[in-house]
Amino acid sequence: MSSAQATDTAAAAAREQQQRGHFLGFGDPNHKPSILQQITEKRYRDVEEARHLVSEATLLSQIASFDAQHGAPLDLYERIAQTEPQMAIAAEFKRASPSKGDIAPGMVAAEQGLLYASVGAAVLSVLTEPFWFKGTVQDMREVREATQAQAEASRASRPAVLRKDFVVDEYMVLEARANGADTVLLIVAILEVDQLKRLMACCRAHGIEPLVEVHTDAEMEVALDAGARVIGVNSRNLHTFKLDMEATQRVSRIAAARGIRWGHRGDIQLAALSGITGPAEVDAFRAAGVSMVLVGETLMRAADPREAIRTLLGQQPGGAVLTRQLAKICGVTRAEDALAAAAAGANLIGVIFAERSKRRVSVEAAREIVAAVRAFGERSGVKALAPPPPEAAAAGAAEWFTRWAETLTEGSRRTPLVVGVFQDQPLDHVRETAAAAGLDLVQLHGDEGWDACAHCGVPALRVVHVPTSPSGEGEGDAAVTADAILAALRPGAAAAVLLDTSVGGARGGTGAVFDHALAARIEAAGVPVIVAGGLAPGGVGAVVAAARAWGVDASSGVEGEVPGVKDAGKVAAFLREARAAHAALARDG
Repeated sequence: MSSAQATDTAAAAAREQQQRGHFLGFGDPNHKPSILQQITEKRYRDVEEARHLVSEATLLSQIASFDAQHGAPLDLYERIAQTEPQMAIAAEFKRASPSKGDIAPGMVAAEQGLLYASVGAAVLSVLTEPFWFKGTVQDMREVREATQAQAEASRASRPAVLRKDFVVDEYMVLEARANGADTVLLIVAILEVDQLKRLMACCRAHGIEPLVEVHTDAEMEVALDAGARVIGVNSRNLHTFKLDMEATQRVSRIAAARGIRWGHRGDIQLAALSGITGPAEVDAFRAAGVSMVLVGETLMRAADPREAIRTLLGQQPGGAVLTRQLAKICGVTRAEDALAAAAAGANLIGVIFAERSKRRVSVEAAREIVAAVRAFGERSGVKALAPPPPEAAAAGAAEWFTRWAETLTEGSRRTPLVVGVFQDQPLDHVRETAAAAGLDLVQLHGDEGWDACAHCGVPALRVVHVPTSPSGEGEGDAAVTADAILAALRPGAAAAVLLDTSVGGARGGTGAVFDHALAARIEAAGVPVIVAGGLAPGGVGAVVAAARAWGVDASSGVEGEVPGVKDAGKVAAFLREARAAHAALARDG
């Protein structure tokens, strides 16, 4: 090779490094494409197919027609700035995702968009990728048309509509504009540096300010160099789908080092994308100077997304809709059933180690279930759950168990926790099994006593057995009253109280019920409880209303004919009904 050729080769390598150095796997000949890179590759093919169906000239004509009828697009920066001093909410519509599978495959985009807009969402993010996310540009168009009509009728500001997709070509920008988008997402992780600049220029030439997404420090450098004004920091690594809730704070230091101000009216605006499930996270991002948070799955799964948005905005007292509920699916024996429960919104997944149970699992089977749940929740280890301070125990059962209820609900919001159920087994065995299986919690279902809960290696739920009447559905033994249960509670050891039905010598899994007025009386005393025993879809809503319980627990009621094999449809129906009942309870008091 001549010196001139060597110089040219070095220059080409340097240019490739400058353009693509931020790509995952750059320079690694053995790199296997991530799911993000696979999606991106398909979107390049999709664009070429779309060009054969609709030309760019036709799209330009459609843009002119759409603008003539509906008006020019909104400026994303200005729409976010209008919400000051309040946090702007970007509410997302997505039917599915590669990491979670189907979320709401039959949901109508325009109907959901109207709900979001009615309570002040500043931006409506619409997934338009069809293969993995089951979205279409028609979804986005219908959201724009419906919410614009709603805003005009009420003389309110309409939300900006975001095309959330894997945009790789100017054609996709034109396609977005022709179908009502006010902005598009540009993901730095999939774009060469000059490609990003071209797409940003195309956006601005057609009247829209893009939302530029980053996750790493290197991507933030690229976005700033390209002149991005609205930068979304994705807490989720789209190559691995792992969450890093510190990503926004981390990459903001790149802007700070350059002397760049961020805020509603800053040099740039920062948005936090992914992983937002409650007001605590919104408050943390607000404190970091973030102007907008994007919320997707939490709203898509919410019984009432309007109440959920009000809570995120601090307009719902006590965070009731997002925090005052917990649902457990117990007796899970298969990883696929655990995933179905997690996808449907379960907070706790119960695996049983009690020796006499028909649903007993081995440690190996439990490990598979734990691994599946962790993968679903994008976490790698046991969930760390800090107990309340000693003064909470000294203050009494209500304070202690309320603090724990907040911790458990918050800790299980994004990813379910796996609970191992034991009954009158040695504590050494409980601890060893919990460690070997990777359990987040245990549940003591026998006569172990309250003190045993403090010696399980992980936080423990304590079951209180409530007998039924001889008919199996009456008020039970008069000696077992709510007052007696309250008097027996021992704050300082157990993390939660679970009320379950006792029938003869059988404890749990019987399908029998107890008088739920007992639970309501305990809740009225300020002690949150989880109710189990005979719960099933078609009846859990009434139980929540009668017991006013913080949590509900189902096992046999969400199965078919084989004990331990869950019916995914029943699980989803149970959780959906429970969420709706909890939302009604929070709303109506």
